[in-house]
Amino acid sequence: MCPGIANYRLPAAAPDPVEFAARFECEALPFLDRLYTAALQLTRDRAAAEHLVQETYLRAFEAFGAFTGRTGLKAWLFRVLAHTALALDACSRRQRQPHRTASTGRSEAEHPTTPALATVETQAVGRLSDPEVKAAFRQLPREVAIVVHLADVDDFTHREIAEILSIPPETAASRLLHGRQHLLRLLTDAARRHGLPA
Repeated sequence: MCPGIANYRLPAAAPDPVEFAARFECEALPFLDRLYTAALQLTRDRAAAEHLVQETYLRAFEAFGAFTGRTGLKAWLFRVLAHTALALDACSRRQRQPHRTASTGRSEAEHPTTPALATVETQAVGRLSDPEVKAAFRQLPREVAIVVHLADVDDFTHREIAEILSIPPETAASRLLHGRQHLLRLLTDAARRHGLPA
């Protein structure tokens, strides 16, 4: 999925190229799967998610020498992912602008499982099949879904999410609350359709 870092341009400030590359691999690559899952939530397309993760690791590797560790590597990598997604999205919009074609097709890519919701209703919701849970998650607006994902799958606080996505903490908290409530309604309705108590 992610190309070997030997293909990346080594930052000029790196003291020892081999040691620098090994340190990056050791510290940053363990987050690959989590970043890919978040990228899939952002893009809702496998190929686009893979491309986003590749670009994220490229940018992270090039900036790794300047990483101070003040925010934690996980949060820093997710911030790089979010900013890379915005940059790629802006580039894609610029390329599409002259043609103005209406794109309605959306990939049926796999999505992360629904985060655990701390409510009584989840006992019934938990008995739903995985595709139903993923389908409910896909109905959330993208900007809300990524906040729920970051909070409930990757365990970020709403303040950390605000920093990662460059939005006010109040916005992150509001989207998280809205997303959880909306997701719970969707899953509770699905549970009722299956005759499960909700």
